[in-house]
Amino acid sequence: MIWYDVMTRLKASGLNPIEEIYMENYGKILSAQRPEFRDRIFKCAHGVVKINGIDVEVYLFPDEVHREEFMDVVGGDPWWLARENAVLHFPESDPAIVTKILDAIT
Repeated sequence: MIWYDVMTRLKASGLNPIEEIYMENYGKILSAQRPEFRDRIFKCAHGVVKINGIDVEVYLFPDEVHREEFMDVVGGDPWWLARENAVLHFPESDPAIVTKILDAIT
């Protein structure tokens, strides 16, 4: 899945996403900005999309192996959810909207 796929699937589900930001080659920035990723380099893209007033972070990896390595670093936080080659990070939100978003991109 690529960013275009994410946005297309969200739009097709009637969620009316608004793209806030999107960056290719985000892995180096991630390791510089967030201490838990220091000394780790992930090949990923990063985007933020606003849906129903919440900002959802989306990380896209070249494959599920890279995604799993990323998930190992973020640990057991329940607001980090993986689907296909993507990881979505939600602020604390209504579980119904989270489920609707996850269903849309799967």
